[in-house]
Amino acid sequence: MSENLAHVAMNTLLWEAAVMLLVIGFVEMGIGKNEPKDFGIVLFSGAIMETIAMVFVILGGDIFGATVAAAFIMLLWFLGIALILGGTNRMAINHAVWFTGVLFLGFTLFAFQIGHMTLAAALGLLVLVTWLLSLANYTGNHTFGKVAGALSFIDAWIFLAMAYANVVGIALP
Repeated sequence: MSENLAHVAMNTLLWEAAVMLLVIGFVEMGIGKNEPKDFGIVLFSGAIMETIAMVFVILGGDIFGATVAAAFIMLLWFLGIALILGGTNRMAINHAVWFTGVLFLGFTLFAFQIGHMTLAAALGLLVLVTWLLSLANYTGNHTFGKVAGALSFIDAWIFLAMAYANVVGIALP
């Protein structure tokens, strides 16, 4: 597989992550009408698109990129299906979101260790977003969800900046 195709696939993942984080941010901050099934369809379609892009990242041999993407994609699949079906085990999904935050913490530390500061910042915010979303659902305290939404919105712009920089050839720290 060509290096260009792997590069395009990774950029697609960055862009898709940004869009999904914007959607999550808007919904959790209470901007717009929040219909759970519609929200689920958006997340589910994002999961499908990211899964397809991840296949090309895997074929390109980017193990770290594919693993990080897989964690985010798992969240999209879980949340999308849960919201569409409505009758799923929400506690199991809360646990999955929480433990994905733990995985993102490991990715954050690794990205920081190898000097990818922009990626470390984006992943570090994902840690906070996942943990706060879990706490909001565990405790029923919607303030955690609103803070997670605001952080998700900020994180989306970091992912958009990474996608743009990747397309125009700017190497971010």
